[in-house]
Amino acid sequence: MRIFLVISVLLYSLTSFCQTAVTPCGSSFVDTRDGTVYGTVLIGTQCWMNQNLNVGVQVMNFLQSDNDIIEKSCYRNDAKKCSIYGGLYTWDEAMQNQNNSKGICPSGYHIPTIREWEKLIEFLGPEVAGQKLKASQDSVGISWDGTNDSRFLALPAGAGNHEYFKREGQWAVFWSSTAFTTERAWFTQLDSYWYSNPPKYKSMYAGNYYLKSNGFSIRCILDE
Repeated sequence: MRIFLVISVLLYSLTSFCQTAVTPCGSSFVDTRDGTVYGTVLIGTQCWMNQNLNVGVQVMNFLQSDNDIIEKSCYRNDAKKCSIYGGLYTWDEAMQNQNNSKGICPSGYHIPTIREWEKLIEFLGPEVAGQKLKASQDSVGISWDGTNDSRFLALPAGAGNHEYFKREGQWAVFWSSTAFTTERAWFTQLDSYWYSNPPKYKSMYAGNYYLKSNGFSIRCILDE
């Protein structure tokens, strides 16, 4: 009887731990590395952070080196831009030379593979996924042409390479954890459409032609 009680208590404790150790999707959690609070959102069966990652020590012009320190760059080297958009990371810095998709994401999360990005696009609808992912002006106070129907809150953080920065307010480009060649990796891209017809750029594009030295945003997804 005493053994049975001990086992029951242990099982109850383990169950309680499992219920509280993982934050329910849709809630916020704290990145214990620096105290940053991130929100999450459930889209289909995937749990995504609904903010760009902003971890690391700021370095200028994407001089992110192979060391034990996570490094980020901010648009036009302005730290205030990181507080709005999150950091911009080269692919190698984001991956931290790991052979898996964990990269620089918080515990329990990883950098999405290109297949996980494609699954998101498929769920939202290829022709309109971009519009649903992009933040609306009402949601963040930034003028962009999204509806934020997904609550993903994609922001037009722009991008950069070495000392060059471009397309703040128009581009959101995200790295995947999937390499294409030794020099290039898969990415996804949201864009403002600057021609009069059609009035909105509604899709999310996936490609593999950008160099890994480019600085793009990082969104993390919950481990399955």
